[in-house]
Amino acid sequence: MDKETVVLSYDVIVVGSGGAGSAAAHAASRDGARVLVVTKDPIGCSDSKIAEGIVTVRGVAEESDSHEVLSDNLRLAGGDLPVPEITEAFAEDSEEAYDWLRRQGVRPRIDSKNGGPVVLPIALGGHSHRRSVSHDNGGLAVGHAAWNAVVQGDGVDYIEDAWFLDIVTEDGPEGPVVVGGLIYDAGEGCLITVQAPAVVIAAGGLSTLYFPNTDTMRGNTGDSYAVAARAGAELVDMEQVQFLPFCLTSPPSYEGLLAGEPVTAGYLGVIRGADGKVILDSVMLRTRAECAAAMVRAVEAGNGTENGGCYLDLTANVKGERSAKYYVKFVHTAVSGVMVTVRQALGRAAAEFKEIWEVRPGAHYCMGGVRVDAEGSAEALANRQPVRGLFAAGQAMGGVFGGNRLGSTSLSEGPIFGARAGHKAAELRVKKTPEEKKSLSSEFEIALRSYLEVFGQEGDRSGSGMIRELQKAAWNGIGPARSRVGLERFLRQVADFRKQASSIAVSDESIWNQAFIDYVEFLNMLDTAEAVAVSALNRPNSLGAHIRMDGGNTSVLFTKPYSVGVFHAKSGALQTCKLDRPSTPWSTLLVHAYHGLKRRLELKVLWFLPLVLQDRIVEKKFRDVMGSLETERPEAERKVSNGEELEAA
Repeated sequence: MDKETVVLSYDVIVVGSGGAGSAAAHAASRDGARVLVVTKDPIGCSDSKIAEGIVTVRGVAEESDSHEVLSDNLRLAGGDLPVPEITEAFAEDSEEAYDWLRRQGVRPRIDSKNGGPVVLPIALGGHSHRRSVSHDNGGLAVGHAAWNAVVQGDGVDYIEDAWFLDIVTEDGPEGPVVVGGLIYDAGEGCLITVQAPAVVIAAGGLSTLYFPNTDTMRGNTGDSYAVAARAGAELVDMEQVQFLPFCLTSPPSYEGLLAGEPVTAGYLGVIRGADGKVILDSVMLRTRAECAAAMVRAVEAGNGTENGGCYLDLTANVKGERSAKYYVKFVHTAVSGVMVTVRQALGRAAAEFKEIWEVRPGAHYCMGGVRVDAEGSAEALANRQPVRGLFAAGQAMGGVFGGNRLGSTSLSEGPIFGARAGHKAAELRVKKTPEEKKSLSSEFEIALRSYLEVFGQEGDRSGSGMIRELQKAAWNGIGPARSRVGLERFLRQVADFRKQASSIAVSDESIWNQAFIDYVEFLNMLDTAEAVAVSALNRPNSLGAHIRMDGGNTSVLFTKPYSVGVFHAKSGALQTCKLDRPSTPWSTLLVHAYHGLKRRLELKVLWFLPLVLQDRIVEKKFRDVMGSLETERPEAERKVSNGEELEAA
């Protein structure tokens, strides 16, 4: 590797170009900052782009949907781990964030009756109100919006095919201060040092740490958390990794792909164990965490399928002559892309809900992340100094979702907190021209040297092979089912992996050195995995997405809520702390519990009614939120309602 490096100067570095990164770059540039976006993939190619494209917009369908209600929904679903100031910011800005997406080109489906956006007719699990807006082009529209905000924005430069290696800091009078970052530009084959007083981390999550994972980007290797922690930042709620419950188990080419959400189970959908008995009913009212937990416990008890899953039984939804067409229409409205996947993987009968589906949890989303305030600025314990100039947004930040992320919220989270972080980062800009660069500090030189020494490293191991080994170990150690024994064993494996890292062979090539990329991502995955494991050890009971097979469930009524924080001590070892969270008032909990119990009892009663009566009641429920399905409709629409669209796919 040529030791000559490129030196650049900007006001703000944004790492990642998805919904959060693009919003941060756009906001900072509008405030006059010179912005550099660094991304592994082409601009806009992120989890936001490959999502279903459903966005949470408060008050879009029901006037009673207040800021307080949405904030409460987020906190209750998250087991009181979310930070109130952050959930309130989410609720306050959801409409503004969606307006921003629309200005960047996102177009919702339009309701022909009222002229407004089409809102999913049933509230997604954990939401008390209908507020999920769908789009014909799904996540592609959001990906285009991200591209438009970066590429078409003034004052924004970007580097694609580039790996952000580390944040560079200096010691200031009030603690560490960001002075820039180090980048590997694979396309140009060089290392780039960027002097900048602010870095916004928006590089996605950690799903690639596991296999199987859902249909997320391969680049989710925990970079956000690893680089932030190495810079001195605190992480929070890292044990809360969301495993989507309904992912396909077969065939191999479809393993891990999404097969639906809890709400798409409809009024009569249930989860069954391998023995055919119901292990969870009222699925449409459950959160993702509740469904995944029931399935994991069934598998651990020996009632799982040979592929480590359970059965999602939706067949009862299409037995009623009158209500079946409403259910089919609803599912195709909610997750049209998913249904194409199901048809291709499982066949026509399954796609027409005539056969049960074998599904299992798959790694999807990290609710934890960098500890920040509602503006995205890094925070720290009272006896520690935060990293000044470090910001996080999107999946990189913690405090928004806690123990469980509600469906349709991630595509709102990105623009909401990306914009907030971008505005705050721009406040640190230094008024100078790009040519006015200071000489590189010793901190830059140290960072450069540590990576330059890797090129040409000799060894008998491959980074890609070790990543595969780590993925398998992570699924067993910090996957959906956890125990003290398993977590401690996994931490010993992490220590062993670190020793083996020096045996990874890395060529000295400059351009597209895949071995170097694998090496960097492997170390980031190790750092992230260790943070997850250490956090999980410090939460002995199950809560949200964190399932301890050797502990009980945490009672939200009688247990003081706390988040687990983790950071590097001066020795380099990870240290944990407890961060107390305010409890939701009993009155709110009781009201929430009452409405939840009432809705579940209503669904339970349906199962004991004669089919004719059951059919009419379910039809009425759908009609109340979807309107009537007219007899005379365009041919294409009739095909969708009859399930014939899938046959053509």
